[in-house]
Amino acid sequence: MTDGGNDNLRRKAESLPEALKAPVSRWLDRLDDANYRLPAELSGNEFVLSTLVSLIACSEFAAAHLLRDWHWFCGALQDGKVERATQSTETDVVDDLAIPAALRRRRNRGLVRILWRNTLVDDVWETLGELSALADELIVEAFVRSEKSLAPRFGYPKDKDGRRIPMVVLAMGKLGGLELNFSSDVDLIFLYAGNGETDGNMTLSAHEYFIRLSQQIVRLLDDVTEEGFVYRVDTRLRPFGNSGPPVTSFSALENYLLQHGREWERYAYVKARVVGSVSEGRAAAELHSGIIEPFVYRQYLDYGVFESLRDMKELIESEVRKRELAGNIKLGPGGIREIEFIVQSLQLVRGGADRALRCRDLRGALQGLGHDRALGHGVQQSLAEAYVFLRRFENALQAIRDQQTHDVPSDPVDQARLALALSYDDWQSLATDLQRHRDEVSSGFDQVAFRGNDEEPTDDFAAQFASYWRSSTTVAQWEAWLAQEGFRDAARLAVSVSAFAGSTALRQVDVTGQRRLERFIRIFLGVLRSRSGRGFVVERVLAVISQVSRRSAYVALLNENPLVLERLIDLCEQSDYLAGEIEKYPALLDELLDPRLFTEQISAAGLEADLDDTLRQLNDRDSEGTIESLARFQRTSMFRIAVADVSGTLPIMKVSDCLTVLAELVLRAALSVAWRDLVEKHGEPYCDIDGRRRKAGFGVVAYGKLGGMELSYGSDLDLVFLHDSVGAKQETDSQRPIDNRVFFGRLVRRLVHFLTTQTSSGALYEVDTRLRPSGRDGLLVVSVSGFERYQEDNAWTWEHQALLRSRAVAGSSSIARAFDCIRSATLQDRVCREKLLEDVLSMRSKMRENLDSSSTGRFDLKQGEGGIGDIEFLVQYLVLKNADHEPALVYYSDNIRQLGALEATALLSADDVIKLQDIYRRFRLRSHRLALDGEVAEVDSSEFEWERAFVRDIWKQEMR
Repeated sequence: MTDGGNDNLRRKAESLPEALKAPVSRWLDRLDDANYRLPAELSGNEFVLSTLVSLIACSEFAAAHLLRDWHWFCGALQDGKVERATQSTETDVVDDLAIPAALRRRRNRGLVRILWRNTLVDDVWETLGELSALADELIVEAFVRSEKSLAPRFGYPKDKDGRRIPMVVLAMGKLGGLELNFSSDVDLIFLYAGNGETDGNMTLSAHEYFIRLSQQIVRLLDDVTEEGFVYRVDTRLRPFGNSGPPVTSFSALENYLLQHGREWERYAYVKARVVGSVSEGRAAAELHSGIIEPFVYRQYLDYGVFESLRDMKELIESEVRKRELAGNIKLGPGGIREIEFIVQSLQLVRGGADRALRCRDLRGALQGLGHDRALGHGVQQSLAEAYVFLRRFENALQAIRDQQTHDVPSDPVDQARLALALSYDDWQSLATDLQRHRDEVSSGFDQVAFRGNDEEPTDDFAAQFASYWRSSTTVAQWEAWLAQEGFRDAARLAVSVSAFAGSTALRQVDVTGQRRLERFIRIFLGVLRSRSGRGFVVERVLAVISQVSRRSAYVALLNENPLVLERLIDLCEQSDYLAGEIEKYPALLDELLDPRLFTEQISAAGLEADLDDTLRQLNDRDSEGTIESLARFQRTSMFRIAVADVSGTLPIMKVSDCLTVLAELVLRAALSVAWRDLVEKHGEPYCDIDGRRRKAGFGVVAYGKLGGMELSYGSDLDLVFLHDSVGAKQETDSQRPIDNRVFFGRLVRRLVHFLTTQTSSGALYEVDTRLRPSGRDGLLVVSVSGFERYQEDNAWTWEHQALLRSRAVAGSSSIARAFDCIRSATLQDRVCREKLLEDVLSMRSKMRENLDSSSTGRFDLKQGEGGIGDIEFLVQYLVLKNADHEPALVYYSDNIRQLGALEATALLSADDVIKLQDIYRRFRLRSHRLALDGEVAEVDSSEFEWERAFVRDIWKQEMR
């Protein structure tokens, strides 16, 4: 018997592909036999009719479940959507025997609802998210029900202080990444936070209790009843697999991962996630930050991951051949597993340094890998598109019968179902796209897994190298062979290679490390031979390798990335400073992966944006961790500036500008952390002036190279600290206030500690505070008024010279304004001009006597006659001499613009100023280059003859 609603369904079924008409017709017959009718209000809704027919055609699971649960479906179908049922309507049961059925009914209804929704919004990420959320809900429900069922006999486990001991259900795999597919297992690990015992009528140890609880949860989810199952539960990822206990304590997990954790388990734990609200937030946070993340993510670059990836690739291919899995979209060539391995491998490599990559979902990780250019844009795009396609295919395939299958079907009916579900006109079009995506995935996998990996070479060079490397080869034998192979500077090269081959560092590494080192030296020598590399380059590169040999993942990085090795050789050839930086801080090797290192323009805005990104990822409460990250940022940024300097893409004045900006950014960030720490402990400093209460300010003034915006790579920071606290009551606003002077003294000491403390990336800066009023005998931080009094009454001429190269760089803007006024007034009105020339000449003479290293045939660029020092003293003298009637002269704190001001006020001719500025830049550029190559700032006396003569002439002309 039929009615209009069911007739309309039959009419809609006529538009289906031929292969699907018969199964849908049989389902409609069963609907009629059960005397089920589509409600009148829905029977005329074309969208409902089309969606229902498509759902029945594509999914035997949905078709069968609708026949079993027709009345629920008709009631849940509202406005074209299957509404989500409330939990109380599905699992609010009292009878424990009814719980399994209620959970299974809730699961099946949830899957039907998701399948229906998928026809409305074909967004695979939403579908995966909903499937994962459903699993989370049901696991939590099983947990809660199991806990309640055990409570009457055993109570709850508690520690010695009477606190509940939480259990954590850790989701792994696709559920962990919130990417569960339609008919997936759920990979779970059961963990608990500590030891104790239950408080019920029957006492169990916490371990025994949690074993029972975990087993009860698994039974509720996994047992097959007439209603089916909730989820197949796989717990084999727990420590020691099937041979390990069903539940593990946090401490036992930590010990296991430290002592027994294998490479494949690092891949697995990338996706580890605590399910729902099963456990306390603190326990979950402790588990992730204290145990899982240190195991998964190394602090250094871990390119050894690719070796294990290739091993896994071989195992997979062997399994594919053995089990005939070529048509398997998960495990077969170009399948889902290969995409996961690509992404997770790169997460393992780079996630230690970049917290943004420590995400569980593949989409987020893939986007992050594209942003930091670990994957080329084309590869990233093709992998993202392939993953979406394959996951849609997988869900549609599993939704046919609710079976965990990944095999491409050969049955024409199932092929037609997939084509319809994925909106293809026919199976052939779908199969063509499937193959295209799999081919692109295979190509991407090979690009990542086999980057820089060649088979063991069989040419004469490689064979001869191997025989020399593995035997007790003398320096003379190395030299003869290297010379025969055409190496430049073979004698020096032989000494370096022989010393490295017999070094203690090499003997101390494990077998894997030795294998990587041998491969590295062979590749390195091969590259060097083609470049005619000189011996000192080998010494510098091998110094880096000696430093990282015991953490051979760094060596693997160079083996896996030929371009990185080329860049390392280039930098070692161009700059001893850069080679030394990499040797001291091997994490800088990561920077060589980024092609932007040699092309991207460095700017103040870019440095500030990079620092903002760094700080955004940090825990605001972890001061030491923030300073550690600041040091890493500063070291990396300074390295990038030096590379741009060496490669000639950043002019000398821009180099100083960038180094100055970098120092100011780091100084301000460190001050912010120190201020926050002190305020949290003591409150904010306030002062009362004539009955008005205001906050007391603090400021940092830079002198010397930072003040003059001429910072170089190893420059100290010459700093003076000021505050503006005055009045009768000067104290912090906490319940236990301290005097503001004590607060500011502690603030300065903490700031200096942050700036000078050694981190894994070195110290931020050396700090010199001797330029403060009264020098070492003076207070570490002085009031603005005290600073002004000192400038009025006690400052010497050399201090006025120093003040000329000073400016406020951090802290309160009101203090910066006050300092500017004091500086300007002092330089204009308080300079003893009667003795100025005498004082300046005396000071210059003393400096040359003590610091000038010029000798016969050598010229000291900084202190030699006619050098940098003479230009600076000349400018300082002319500015101080004339500032009383030309106030514009003291506006700037840097030498170049002070020269410009001397021109603007006609105190020097335009021609002389242009020449002096040009000479100053040339001297600084040369000294910069020498510093980068590890040399002192001296040149042959034949260099810069005209320039030095010109400076001497101006000196004689003006300094009289």
